[in-house]
Amino acid sequence: MAYAIEAVGLIKRFPRRRKLRQIARHPLRKETITALNGVNLQVEEGELFGILGPNGAGKTTLIKLLSTLILPEGGEAWVSGYNIFHEEENIKRSIGLVTGEERSFYWRLSGRRNLQFFATLHNMSPFQIQKRINSILEILELQEKAGQLLTAKAVSL
Repeated sequence: MAYAIEAVGLIKRFPRRRKLRQIARHPLRKETITALNGVNLQVEEGELFGILGPNGAGKTTLIKLLSTLILPEGGEAWVSGYNIFHEEENIKRSIGLVTGEERSFYWRLSGRRNLQFFATLHNMSPFQIQKRINSILEILELQEKAGQLLTAKAVSL
């Protein structure tokens, strides 16, 4: 069976930050933090799925791997049937990623203007942009809120 998302044995490590004194005493020592250690995951098409866990559990790392923002040291993963190592552009075209990080939205723009801005970065034509935005807003029932500025109160938009 083909899954919307499938991960097998994903491993991701990051270098541990060290103090200058530690680097001076042991310059060749490489310490790492294991963010993901053999993660297996299967999400079926149309399935509603959430990732829960405490800070540092690897939730953001997993999302970044599946959206090809970073690559794992081990394991394999497929998103929409595309391999994260070999079909990065197809994955990026098939998903949408919105994070809560500072640069996710431009707070001084409305929801609609943010969507227009990011669609323009993807080289969509003005006609395609309007058609796609209207479709998305209708599906999410957000047509009336699309003109609101993205303040802290409107983040739920």
